[in-house]
Amino acid sequence: QTVVYPFTWVGLRFFAHIRILGKENLEGHTRGAIFAVNHLSELDPILVPATLNLFSPLMPMFYTARERFFYEKKGLMQYFYGGTFFKLWGAYTVYVGMGDLALSLKHHIRILEKGKSVCIFPEGGKIPEGVIIEGKTGVAYLLWRTGVPVVPVAMRGHYKMTSQEFFSRRRTITVSYGKSITKEELFGSRSNSSVPPTREELRTATHVVMSRIREM
Repeated sequence: QTVVYPFTWVGLRFFAHIRILGKENLEGHTRGAIFAVNHLSELDPILVPATLNLFSPLMPMFYTARERFFYEKKGLMQYFYGGTFFKLWGAYTVYVGMGDLALSLKHHIRILEKGKSVCIFPEGGKIPEGVIIEGKTGVAYLLWRTGVPVVPVAMRGHYKMTSQEFFSRRRTITVSYGKSITKEELFGSRSNSSVPPTREELRTATHVVMSRIREM
């Protein structure tokens, strides 16, 4: 991320009309955060770090990714999707179907406990622009387990954007950062409990996160 940052920063500002809103909401963070982002495009994991300050305590950014077979790519693309590029970019596997979020998200729990940032796409896949669906509960579990605040991030303007549209500056890409959501805000009196929240409590907490993204 550090190596490619200058190129992505210049490229996005030269070729794309890019607007960054709400960066004042990131002030005061001295350690990492959980970035909960709606998912429009393969550009999304690049847009988040490229719109932050390279020397911010929120950098570098780590990511959630599915197991390699999920992407079913062939040829050179197999090294980008779930392969070498994902690893170099900071993507760690979420183990799906285990029935235990602590095991599914073990890498990301450890990363957050070390004071680093994790970027997660709660919708679980690319969704058309203007539509925010209910997210998976991993984002709420990470907040409860680690106490690290969630920063809701709303993106728009680049769904199904072609390379021609990008280089000709036909689209305006907007990245909006919302106010942090704390563990106490989502779980109230359950915040300090050692008993994991129920599925319903996690769904309710996730609904709040997705609602913030939808509002933005």
